[in-house]
Amino acid sequence: MHTLRRSVAALASSAVALSVMAIATPSQAAQATATDPTPVSASASWLVGNLKNDLIETSSVWEGQTFSGPSYGTSIDLVLGLSAAGQQPAQAAATTDAIEASLGEYAGSGGDIYAGSSAKAMTVALDQKRDVRDFGGIDLQARVESTVLTQAPVRGRLQDVSQWGDYANSIGQAFAASALTRAGSSSADEVTDFLLDQQCAAGFFRLYFNSNMTAADQSCDGASPAESAKQGSDTTSLVAIQLAPLASGNPAIKAALDKAGAWLLAQQRSDGGFADPSNGVNANTTGLAGWALTELGHDAAATKAATWLRAHQVVNGCDGKLAREAGAVAYDDLGWSDGVTYGIADPLDRSQWIIAGVQALPALVAAPAASTSDAVSTPKFAKAGTTVSFQVRGLAAGERACVFGAAGTQSLVGTGGTLTVKAPRATAGKRTVNLRTATGTTAATSHVLGKKKLKVRTAKSAKAGSKKRLVVRGLVAGERVTVKVRGTKVAAGKANAKGVFTKKVRVLRKRGAAKIVVTGQFATRKGQTKIRVR
Repeated sequence: MHTLRRSVAALASSAVALSVMAIATPSQAAQATATDPTPVSASASWLVGNLKNDLIETSSVWEGQTFSGPSYGTSIDLVLGLSAAGQQPAQAAATTDAIEASLGEYAGSGGDIYAGSSAKAMTVALDQKRDVRDFGGIDLQARVESTVLTQAPVRGRLQDVSQWGDYANSIGQAFAASALTRAGSSSADEVTDFLLDQQCAAGFFRLYFNSNMTAADQSCDGASPAESAKQGSDTTSLVAIQLAPLASGNPAIKAALDKAGAWLLAQQRSDGGFADPSNGVNANTTGLAGWALTELGHDAAATKAATWLRAHQVVNGCDGKLAREAGAVAYDDLGWSDGVTYGIADPLDRSQWIIAGVQALPALVAAPAASTSDAVSTPKFAKAGTTVSFQVRGLAAGERACVFGAAGTQSLVGTGGTLTVKAPRATAGKRTVNLRTATGTTAATSHVLGKKKLKVRTAKSAKAGSKKRLVVRGLVAGERVTVKVRGTKVAAGKANAKGVFTKKVRVLRKRGAAKIVVTGQFATRKGQTKIRVR
């Protein structure tokens, strides 16, 4: 398996209503050329943390009973994904060892040969630079070649040799085309040609071959409507991923990939996601499509897919019962909400998240980076009972973050829009909002100032036109102060670190009693005194 074409870039209790804003800078919105390595690294770490004996283990229900055990196919997907994303090579090697040790259970034994599984095993062996002539004690190249039919009209087609029947399909065919080509097999061209025939006129690749193996035309265009009508982003993406390294110098493959890429682009939703015909928009389909789009050079679309995936990725310390699942990717919106509410301790639930994460992993390499560092800021002072705006900057598109503190505990996603979080009504005091992302935690504090009668002291009398020392107490550090004598502003400044404002104030020339009024940061914070001008 080749590496991705684009490399991994180094890459509340409160009493105030809060407005939390996720803001994208113009340069961030206009281009997403830089990538953020955090999402793919977090995903890889979470997946590796869920391995058992170096293999992916999943659970499923069959006829009312739950079965759990190693999933060799998904484990191979993990190895290929880690390799493509440049993540955890030591674990990829260890998982390959575990696959090799149990190869017969996956690829067939006792006379059974599962063509697609054998081709996929050969692909991971090549990816990990193992000997395909002796992998798990099996000559994988000869084994895959033995499943290739040689007679017209099905020349080049894979076929299972199994008591359970023939389940060969375009996905296994794609793995065989890639692996046999890389190994220099004489069967590679025929296998690839048969695979290309499975591309339908619209540009997608169908999953299943013709049921009638004697029909002269075994292509998608020559199939019955029922056999050629089913569109599948998953199949098309997997075929494109395997064929992309073979396109150089091969006009037929390049033309097929151009059509497949155009079809995939047309399937992408406005939010970047891709839908399975039966299950709606989900991480499996979006992950595979995003990876394929990267391989095909459609960087902008790949970035949008990665953005959708990242918005469904857990950030440590938020999101309810998913708080300890940092890096995990939800299958879809329902899976996310259920995970937040109930967690994913149940083996069936966890299996869905694991499989989704494996499929999403390589596509997360295209997650866009923010143009600035994560930060949260707010005005230093706020009036009690009003709305305080906490501005969040540095969240890339799709980047999920956790806000906690004065705003309660809330999840937000960087979209360039504005999110409003409401908290209880304000009372005076400091209000701090914390922003936690995958890279750390930052905070901002606003001083909520309530109504206050300030203490104002000065001389009882003064000569007209002279200056007298004025002292104001009851302020908070840095609070703005305005002084007026007989309604005329005569001084301004800020309170010191102890909340005291001291200033020599000029007494106006008109004789008689003069009222001195001092206003703090807000009009609700006032104090006054009188001085006799003589």
